[in-house]
Amino acid sequence: MNPDPTGTVTASSSAVDQPAGPAPQAASRGSSTSTSERRRELLTYAAYRVAERIINLLPRSVVLRIAAAAGNAAYDMSAGKRAVVGENLARAAGLPPDHRHVRRAARRAFRNYAKYLVDMMRLADLREEDVEKLVQIDNLELLVEARADDRGVLLCTVHVGGMDLIAPALHRHGFGLHVVADDTTYGRLYDHLVEIRARHGLTLIGWRKLRGLIRALRSGENLVLFCDGGYRAGDVPVEFLGEATTFPSGPAALSARSGAPMLPVACSRQPDESFRTRGLPLIRAASDEPAEIYRATQALADALGGVIAADPGQWYMFRPIWPRTDADRAAAQAALEMARRGEDWTKRPS
Repeated sequence: MNPDPTGTVTASSSAVDQPAGPAPQAASRGSSTSTSERRRELLTYAAYRVAERIINLLPRSVVLRIAAAAGNAAYDMSAGKRAVVGENLARAAGLPPDHRHVRRAARRAFRNYAKYLVDMMRLADLREEDVEKLVQIDNLELLVEARADDRGVLLCTVHVGGMDLIAPALHRHGFGLHVVADDTTYGRLYDHLVEIRARHGLTLIGWRKLRGLIRALRSGENLVLFCDGGYRAGDVPVEFLGEATTFPSGPAALSARSGAPMLPVACSRQPDESFRTRGLPLIRAASDEPAEIYRATQALADALGGVIAADPGQWYMFRPIWPRTDADRAAAQAALEMARRGEDWTKRPS
């Protein structure tokens, strides 16, 4: 299972340093006809559109029940992904991976992910009058406060609930969102997703076109960044849900360079299948010095860790978040200890 079917790119250091340039297929999409598209892309696009039409014709309550059944089946048949999700949720729950509560939460995560897919596909026919019933925003005033200096805001989150669904709700209040996405594959499907989301105030940005992100934030655009990318040597060392790993440097670096604050966001699915969204206290990075990047990123990890711990079964993350080898665990812990001492963790020998 792909943890993000829209091709959303998790925030990383490359989100700041990636040079601008056209995506490999961008030119071909603009200058060639559909006959040049790969057969797989055409079949994927056709299958998606058929599924999308069926899902939008049926009542939401019906397709959510079908999605839940599909999630249960995926849990039963996907031993590898089931193990990864279990390992992740065990940290969030503070229990062994084979504990019955962890297994139950992991099965819920598969179901919630399947439901998320359905709700994402229903954006195609989502009516404005349905948005108010679907998404509740607890403290919109926090976003207004964050934008007091006319800069954009970095909405930082993890794969919980349905971040795609808050865009229509914010759009009703005059706010737009941008999210970085992989535009290098499945060109026709990507273009379709761009069109659908644009109707609801969500703009997809190709990941190779990132040089303009700082300019966009300075001009008042809001950017969504997913921060649960998993351990990667060289990223910012943090303690996340009680164990050393890394968070991407992109959010804090963008905050420091643009002046935009980071707004941790929780968007959880409710028992009635609606969504409840709330912002957490703002975080700002005052500079891009390693010590400040660590401080701001650790604050972000603490906030988002609390979101996951509140209901681990809402977190559908299908790749490892913490180091999996003794060597990587030791490296992550050593980098974290350097950062805590105020030392330059970026200069730790690899």
